[in-house]
Amino acid sequence: MMIKLDPDRPLDQERLLAVMGCDADAIIIGGTQGITGQKINDLWEEIKPFPGRKIIEITGAECLVEDADEYWVPIVLNSTDPKWILGAHAKAIQQVNRWNGLSLPGNVFPVGYIVLNPESAVAVCTEANTQIDDDHMTGLAQVGHLLFRVPWIYIEYSGSFGSMDRLARLSGKIPAIPLIYGGGIKRGWQAKQAAQFARVVVVGNLVYESENLEADLREIRHAVRRD
Repeated sequence: MMIKLDPDRPLDQERLLAVMGCDADAIIIGGTQGITGQKINDLWEEIKPFPGRKIIEITGAECLVEDADEYWVPIVLNSTDPKWILGAHAKAIQQVNRWNGLSLPGNVFPVGYIVLNPESAVAVCTEANTQIDDDHMTGLAQVGHLLFRVPWIYIEYSGSFGSMDRLARLSGKIPAIPLIYGGGIKRGWQAKQAAQFARVVVVGNLVYESENLEADLREIRHAVRRD
């Protein structure tokens, strides 16, 4: 289980403590709207004590902070705008180069996103073609992982619990490709379903919306635990 935190959304201390103590495998910092360097740095300072992996999504130079365990470069494979396949990331990598010379550090990884909720901010922002059929989705995942060597394919429903039937079909067609699932995970049973077909399940909006976050995260962690 990974937790995704949005720098543009306020997070009170009670919720922050629940996140920090929920035994998640990683915290991802990333978002779509209202992202500034100051907001990212403020959130980064708050999660620094987290004992697991701390990951920064790089969608622009303003997203960069030093000393993260990993940096993910999201490539929206079903975007109709080349900016979200190459453009925004090239500018961010220029900033990384200022830290490390012309070679990329070994903890920078591309992640191939397939965005499927047409009403989500990320779909609107990246002009994602969310109406793709199963064959098209499978092809995108194969191109991303096998041709472009993207290590992870992230199935992103962003705020809505997606079709587990589609996720199952995709996993069945490409069982060797590591999948991440994110979108609408609020209960343990949802996380357990997603974890049958994806190697990683990401929890996002629940952090800001739950009335009993500590208990909900504990339930989800238990549901996806593989050991």
